[in-house]
Amino acid sequence: MTTRLSVEAASTVLRSGGILAYPTEAVYGLGCDPSNLAAVQRLLHLKSRDPNKGLILIASQIEQLHRWICPSPEVLARAQATWP
Repeated sequence: MTTRLSVEAASTVLRSGGILAYPTEAVYGLGCDPSNLAAVQRLLHLKSRDPNKGLILIASQIEQLHRWICPSPEVLARAQATWP
């Protein structure tokens, strides 16, 4: 399978409310579409994670996170200073 097909397959899983396992630098992460509440709830259940502890959001642009977080100006400035 080519990389393009792998990305397309992963995209299909996410759009259908599925959960993906993906490699990180040290361990595998689990992820889903954060705008899909049922997928987020399944992910929390699968990880046995307290919803009050939150989850990690991954984005290529900080603006993509504004739907879920409202950082203070200080936190936003710190994040933008280190954003790739």
